[in-house]
Amino acid sequence: MHIAITGRLGSGKSTVAGILSETLGYDIYSTGSVQRHAAAEMGITTLELNQRMMTDAAFDHVIDDAVTELSRTRDHIIFDSRMAWHFAENAFRVFIDVDADEAARRVFAAERGDVESYRTVDEAKAALIRRQELERERFKSIYGVDYTDPDNYDLVIDSTNSTPEKTAEKIITEYKRISGE
Repeated sequence: MHIAITGRLGSGKSTVAGILSETLGYDIYSTGSVQRHAAAEMGITTLELNQRMMTDAAFDHVIDDAVTELSRTRDHIIFDSRMAWHFAENAFRVFIDVDADEAARRVFAAERGDVESYRTVDEAKAALIRRQELERERFKSIYGVDYTDPDNYDLVIDSTNSTPEKTAEKIITEYKRISGE
């Protein structure tokens, strides 16, 4: 069984995925890394790439097809991806929520390179909210689903007042209960 992690921007998805990978020995497939790399190569921000993707779903389909194929051909992958819950087969689906102010503080403090840097926490918050709304609209348009709907997930967890280690611990406990591993 796989683990598909999504959540709000700044919720700690990637950090938690890393802890899960270390603890469980599973590989990680991160579509966020794929997108950040593509945006950097194009010389644009991830927000600008998301805006372009609103009118051209080709990049989305490449990522989503890769998720589906990996989930069919390999075992025990942690998908750090906004839409893997929808495409990964045989996956425990997790949504990590976080308060917008806390998300902005986390992202502002994180080193994400020049293409994703902010002058203030408020600027980070505004950009995160805008990017999340663009992604939500894009996925509703392309796939007819809302990735923020908690009914799509086996586990919804709030990381606002939790450490990544505690969040990962809760995910592992529930994953093992459901998967029988």
